[in-house]
Amino acid sequence: MTTVQTPHHEYPVEYPVAPPWADPHEAATEDLGVLPFGGAVPAYGSPENRHGQLLVRFPHAVMGEARPDAPSWRPVVAWTFFLSVLGVVPAMRRSGRAKAYGRARAPYWIAFLATLVAGAAFWSFLIVDVAVPIRQHYVEDQATAAVQAKVLGDGRIEEAVGTDVKSGGCVPAGDRGADGLRVYDCTFQLADGRSAAVHIAADTRGNWETTK
Repeated sequence: MTTVQTPHHEYPVEYPVAPPWADPHEAATEDLGVLPFGGAVPAYGSPENRHGQLLVRFPHAVMGEARPDAPSWRPVVAWTFFLSVLGVVPAMRRSGRAKAYGRARAPYWIAFLATLVAGAAFWSFLIVDVAVPIRQHYVEDQATAAVQAKVLGDGRIEEAVGTDVKSGGCVPAGDRGADGLRVYDCTFQLADGRSAAVHIAADTRGNWETTK
């Protein structure tokens, strides 16, 4: 019951507890008290409390789209492949930028380590199976040329056959041994029309001796 005062008199006014359209036969179940504006607020931390969150289905995805894109990891692969361990420098720089952008750092270190292992295997194969045999072949060609020049130029063959040597050449007859000597088969055309052959062993500088 509420009393309304006017300048001249007072009279009681009773406000309805239910709207006119409410069912008069429906009984109230309980007194809910005074509710805050908008209804009851769930406790903080409960799944129903979404205050301050994005009203989307996947808020983390939306917030991730707002961050800058992470730097590419491909330059790390290129630098590491050609410069080996020095590829750690671009890996550190790019992973640092990714961290500042809120992105994952792992792809840069995975790229660095994987390329370091693969690059080491590739360069080892290239050096051992390609570069070293090419260099060895060049060294042996030079050694064969030195042997031929000394065999034909030192006069020992002419002295052995008793006539001049018109032409001749030597070819390797085996691999170079642990003592540094390699066997060669040498054939010569003599001035009197005959031919001669001799087996020699020589070092890489062309120093040679006959062998049986």
